[in-house]
Amino acid sequence: MNDLWPFLKLYRQHSGMLSLGILLAIVTLLAGLSLLSLSGWFITATAIAGLTFNTAQTFNFFTPGAGVRGFSIARTAARYAERLVSHDATFRLLSGLRSWFFNKLIPLSQEQLGQYRKGELLDRLVADIDALDQLYLRLFSPLLSAVVVALLFSLFIACFSAAVARVALLVMMLWIIAMPLLFYLLGLRTGESMGVRQARLRQEVLDYLQGMAEQQIYGSDANTRARMAESEQKLVADQSRMAVIEGFGSALFVFGSGAAALLVLYIASGEMSAGLFSGPVMVMMVFGMLASFEALMPLPVAFQFFSHTRQAASRLHQVVHSPVVVFPQQAAGEALKGEIQFTGVSCRYVDNSYVNNSYANNLPIINNLSLHILAGSHVALLGKTGCGKSTLIQLLSRGLEPAVGSITLDGLLIQELSEQALYRAITFVPQKTHVFSATLRENLLLAAPVATDEQLLTVVKDSGLNGLAAARQSDGDLLDLWLGQGGIALSGGEQRRLAIARALLKPAPILVMDEPGEGLDVSSEQAVLETVLRQFKDSTVIMITHKRAALEKMDQVFRMENGSLFPDSLLARRRFV
Repeated sequence: MNDLWPFLKLYRQHSGMLSLGILLAIVTLLAGLSLLSLSGWFITATAIAGLTFNTAQTFNFFTPGAGVRGFSIARTAARYAERLVSHDATFRLLSGLRSWFFNKLIPLSQEQLGQYRKGELLDRLVADIDALDQLYLRLFSPLLSAVVVALLFSLFIACFSAAVARVALLVMMLWIIAMPLLFYLLGLRTGESMGVRQARLRQEVLDYLQGMAEQQIYGSDANTRARMAESEQKLVADQSRMAVIEGFGSALFVFGSGAAALLVLYIASGEMSAGLFSGPVMVMMVFGMLASFEALMPLPVAFQFFSHTRQAASRLHQVVHSPVVVFPQQAAGEALKGEIQFTGVSCRYVDNSYVNNSYANNLPIINNLSLHILAGSHVALLGKTGCGKSTLIQLLSRGLEPAVGSITLDGLLIQELSEQALYRAITFVPQKTHVFSATLRENLLLAAPVATDEQLLTVVKDSGLNGLAAARQSDGDLLDLWLGQGGIALSGGEQRRLAIARALLKPAPILVMDEPGEGLDVSSEQAVLETVLRQFKDSTVIMITHKRAALEKMDQVFRMENGSLFPDSLLARRRFV
């Protein structure tokens, strides 16, 4: 229940609608119980009254008949209102849960988000939150309704026979206690397994669709489809086991309701023989006992899937309680000039596997690094792939948090800067550029929402985007060119040009370029870098690269090895010989 408690507290936002839904469910069940009980009494009383002419003439047919019609109409109206209110409240609750969960995702660090694949986060956002609707629709509402109906029905029967009332209450309470426990245990392992297999199958399908072209090229399509089919069969097997358990619950319901009705009939017939009440009242008790089981029917299925719901809550709980990046609400200090200071910074990537309640391994990537970059200076960081260059920039953007040490901009700790102030001061040309499924204009306006078409065309020309291959196949305006899902219409070099164009639209005191020439030929790389450095000539520029192009334009060049920085001696010899 510890995993469920944070989500239960969110139910208070819709407590009025949820309570109304439970109340209408109780009214619906009581109307159905009253309808069947009164019908049993009415049919029996009518049959007995019809045995003689005098009783047939004096028997009141109209009042019970009106009661039957009234309960029938009330049951239909209450059922409609209950479904309308409870489902509306549930959809509002799920919508609020998704917004709440997404807001919890936003401040997570890149390190925390990197532990999950995209499909896993999507599965939590959609499937796991959907599973939480069972807490209300299948658990709380039916359970509370069953308890209330059991108490009220027993109280009503006590007006005629205390013995029958005790039996009815005992049977119903035994069912309310025993069935949830039994079916929770029956569905425990299968429910947990089903949640894992559903998430795994969704991820495998997503991976297959995203990598379909590569799998066709390398001939691994058949193997991948076979693995997906195997995962699907395992999920179907779990669902089949759940269906068997559900069928067992239905069988127990039929047996239990019939046995309870026979037990009530046995006890009530003895008291009727003793003259404590009439035959129609005895039939009313039996029919009422049968009808009361309608309130108990949802309980086995509700608790059968409870382990699945609890596991979904646990998976959500794991994400929302991860460490977050906290920004102050207001910016500290004046406009930044671009002076950067790393002091004794160390950073480790955390292995997500646990051994003996602790992390299995902490992987160091930056060790006690110190670096001072003056405002307006141009610095290049060289190094092999995986040496920590990109990690250094993630620390600067607060995508990662240092384990030890401090990072300042113009003497201010970056933790003292608001999110708006930090990202207003830094322009990034990332290694991987996200291209939205939109036009070129819309993709560029992300960097400068108020830019004119003339300004956009200028940066398109400066970045070399005017030579897009897709544009040569289109007769329309270049800015209206549709880039497709994930920039499918662009090559790797063209996507890099798009990132540079966005940077040109967002001047800032600090420019960070992560492998800006990747995917570009030598001449194009030099031309683009000259344009960028010219526009950002007064800004602090940090260029991460494993190439040596344009290094002569840098004020300082450092080589990174094993998380530490060293002056690049080769460049020093070239410049000062």
